[in-house]
Amino acid sequence: MKLGVIFATPLVGGGMILSDEFKRFYEDHVKRIKSILEERFPDVEFVYGEAGTASDSIRVLREIGGVDGYLVFVFRHLTGVLRPIIMSGRPTVILAETYTGSGELMMEYRRIVEGGLRVLGRCARKVADPKLIEKYVKLLKAVYDIGNSKLLLVVDPVVSQYVDASFPMAVGIYNAAAEVRSIFGIETITITPKEFNEMFYEKVSEEEARNVARRWMKEARSVVGHEESDLIGDAKMYLAMRRAVEHYGVDGIAVDCWTLYSSGMIKAWPCLGFMELSKEGVVCGCEADLTSSAIMILMKHLAGLPGFITDPSIDEVSGEVVYYHCFSPINMLGYDSKKYSPYVITTAHWGGKKGSIYVELPSGRKVTLVGLNAVDRCLVVHEAEIVGNEYDEKECSTKPVGRAKVGNLLRNWDWKAGWHRVMFYGEWKEALREIGALLGLRVVM
Repeated sequence: MKLGVIFATPLVGGGMILSDEFKRFYEDHVKRIKSILEERFPDVEFVYGEAGTASDSIRVLREIGGVDGYLVFVFRHLTGVLRPIIMSGRPTVILAETYTGSGELMMEYRRIVEGGLRVLGRCARKVADPKLIEKYVKLLKAVYDIGNSKLLLVVDPVVSQYVDASFPMAVGIYNAAAEVRSIFGIETITITPKEFNEMFYEKVSEEEARNVARRWMKEARSVVGHEESDLIGDAKMYLAMRRAVEHYGVDGIAVDCWTLYSSGMIKAWPCLGFMELSKEGVVCGCEADLTSSAIMILMKHLAGLPGFITDPSIDEVSGEVVYYHCFSPINMLGYDSKKYSPYVITTAHWGGKKGSIYVELPSGRKVTLVGLNAVDRCLVVHEAEIVGNEYDEKECSTKPVGRAKVGNLLRNWDWKAGWHRVMFYGEWKEALREIGALLGLRVVM
């Protein structure tokens, strides 16, 4: 990552009283900030500049050249120094010193918000605080990592064309794919089920798959409605997806499971394979859900957390929401967590679907649910507290139950974000608001 660091300096331009003490204050801060950046982020290339006026900013932007974002420290008021920077289109974090720089940011911030610019601004007395600087460089780094991510889609040939071309009948899937690319910079790669089967699935040996199936049966808390032979195809699916991820060098894989399995284009459900890949740090998207997959890539880089794609189903009498689907990661507390939730290999959808898993997710914890309205460039967010899990064959198999403001959800549901909402453990509203600003997204809660 290459990051432009610009100091809005009081040493250039008029209008400020420059005592020796003030000059030392500024120069000491610049020295300290550079030291913090170089020591804590050796893998980031920093390019520095100073600007005291709007004309200086234009010159500095040209001198710095192509960078992946800007980190701006403001130590002077009311010269318009920020205007060219915030209009650059690059993800930008502005840290304004309360006494000497907040006026400049305050004069620009409404323009930033109303313009949907990819800029986040904060005012603080201690702008050289290492924790503050580290927080926002990491945020810029997360945006950079998201933009360099790749997602593999396994979809039928028609959908594959729709993802890459704006045919009139494909406006929905085209908008999703095009907007995900434009918002996040995520590269999408499509392959057909025929290509997937020939290149990966059919090359997995029976013996290798059987070893995986036996391990799953041993690790599961129980196995309902399945023999070992029932899981060979699921194990082949896992190994095939793993090899596809490695082959294409992608961060995640999404499979149009319902359509492809129901039509016989793929030979096994991916649910158990997704569980395994999530343990290996791979983002896994059910039903080839592009927007949910993009949200999970975002949260992987922002928080190091796997996500659980859910169908939220409301019970207004109890004030509860059942968040169900046929696959959940068992490492929901973090990609690096080895504290796995217990799972049951089971049937689902009233007994008509095999290869599902019931995961008993942690209770008594707050969770954040996120959806993406890609057309309006809006993240929709709500919170819940997980109070338990339900196990039965109604619809999907994994069913954590949450308490939430169900009346508000029903009245305010953003249908443009679809039905799916992705669950993440923890309270992430403010972090999403901040990274949303750098991605040009509104965040509605």
